[in-house]
Amino acid sequence: MSKNILNEKYNLLKPHKTNNLVRIGRNMVGGYIVDLNILEQTNTLMTLGFGPEWSFELDYLKMKKGSNLIIYDHNLSAVPYMKQVAKYLRRFLTFRIPYKILKLRLDSYKKYKNFFKLKNVKLHKKKITFPQKNKNETDLNSAIKELDNDNKIFLKIDIQCCEYEIANQIAENSEKINMIVIVFYWINKNEKKFIDSIKKLLDKFKIVHIHANNFHSKLTNGLPKMLEVTFLNSKLIKENIGYVKDFPIDDLDYPCDPRKEDISFSFK
Repeated sequence: MSKNILNEKYNLLKPHKTNNLVRIGRNMVGGYIVDLNILEQTNTLMTLGFGPEWSFELDYLKMKKGSNLIIYDHNLSAVPYMKQVAKYLRRFLTFRIPYKILKLRLDSYKKYKNFFKLKNVKLHKKKITFPQKNKNETDLNSAIKELDNDNKIFLKIDIQCCEYEIANQIAENSEKINMIVIVFYWINKNEKKFIDSIKKLLDKFKIVHIHANNFHSKLTNGLPKMLEVTFLNSKLIKENIGYVKDFPIDDLDYPCDPRKEDISFSFK
């Protein structure tokens, strides 16, 4: 695995060392790195952008009994699951697949439906962005206000470039946010927005982990097009024990696309 040395201008991304990092979610896309000690101090996971895979959210609810999951996703629907069931049902009825393959699709659909029946899971079919353009959109300030006095929030953000639009609001609500995982999209097209967003967040948070999404190739300067970044509230980091400069980390990081090699990089 060849390692790319990042340009010095990206040293602001260099993660602080912590001995409490664990992976939750599956060992491919959908799994992310968190600080276990800080996770234990949270009582609400707010997921902005849910998608078709929710192993991360399931693991959080299993680890944090009695916690709440708040989801914002304007595109969330059972239709894709129903289409998959219909597709595999046709294949089964024409003797092209065994029943056990069809059953996997049926089980996925049932799990999806049952997940949103859980009492501590609340779904808002709204897009998080700023500024709002219609009634189907809201901003982070409004979403956090709905939680009343909750000040132990874990934010997970996967909203395809809208992360750049809400960076200010994340920093403004830092007193209520303990930890954040953000997927930064299309950095090659949004490099200034990306750097500006990181600087805003670093006023209140510290980076403790970074991972390249290998679904997309890296840039010529070595910086990936998509990055998964874990932040902790600066007030919760008691001491600086150094920095981590080489990624990925064995037994912690896994390729988002397991068919391809992970993107390897180092900080100067």
